[in-house]
Amino acid sequence: MILLLIIFLNLQECWTSVGDRSFVFQKCLETCLKSNCTDMNVFFSRQPYYLQLLHWDCSSECRYYCMWKTVDAFQKDGLPIPQFNGKWPFIRILGIQEPASTLFSLGNAACCLGIFYLRSRILPRVHMFYVWHVVAIVSLNAWICSIIFHTRDFDITEKLDYYFAFSVVCINIWAFLCRVLGTKRYIQTGIFSVIILGIYIKHIHYLHYVKLDYGYNMQVNVIFGIVNTLCWSVWAILKNKQQSYSWKCLFTMVSLSSLLLLELLDFPPLFWVLDAHAFWHAGTIPLAILWTR
Repeated sequence: MILLLIIFLNLQECWTSVGDRSFVFQKCLETCLKSNCTDMNVFFSRQPYYLQLLHWDCSSECRYYCMWKTVDAFQKDGLPIPQFNGKWPFIRILGIQEPASTLFSLGNAACCLGIFYLRSRILPRVHMFYVWHVVAIVSLNAWICSIIFHTRDFDITEKLDYYFAFSVVCINIWAFLCRVLGTKRYIQTGIFSVIILGIYIKHIHYLHYVKLDYGYNMQVNVIFGIVNTLCWSVWAILKNKQQSYSWKCLFTMVSLSSLLLLELLDFPPLFWVLDAHAFWHAGTIPLAILWTR
């Protein structure tokens, strides 16, 4: 009894979702693993090459199959569509786990190539010329990680998506400081650059080595996102008379803030493909084009 008490007191809290802890899912998964995952050579000989390429092993195939069997069971009983491991059920296309979010992330990555549009219209001597190159590279890297994560959700792809998503927020605050201070003020710009880089490294260190805290990560991103929005919005309002194009900056910032409300919505994906997160990625594409202009 003492041993059981010690074990109980040292148990760590673990969160699952309704779908993956249901009896239907657990029973289906147990049966599937026993029936299909004893001989891996037979399993891989039957599996399409593109699924092997995306690392859909026997266990993940069983989970995918049992996910839909559980969804069918819930719907027949008139119960709400369940989540599985914190995510809604999505139909995979060519092995891609979240096809809509992957496609829209690809669209956002393509928008980063707008740096070539900028290069054709701005001379290198303009003080923000190379700043926007850095922003484009950092943003492109983040969207590539988003594409990989939505294609296949692994521990490492999830972490990279979170890590580099925050880098986009930080780099845009850095770009604002460069825009206001000027790139020729090396000391002031350098100090703020070091501070922003230090904050970013500290945040990633905490997530990677201390705790991958989703709530904390969201709070930090929201706070820095608000700072970025306020800074650029105030700048756009103050510069409206001298620089007529600044309305594009203000419109982009206000629209991004509005689109963030989609992240607060939580509904089963339409056609098993489009969820609130996919709509968020879709909405940022036209805004990225406007921001570049």
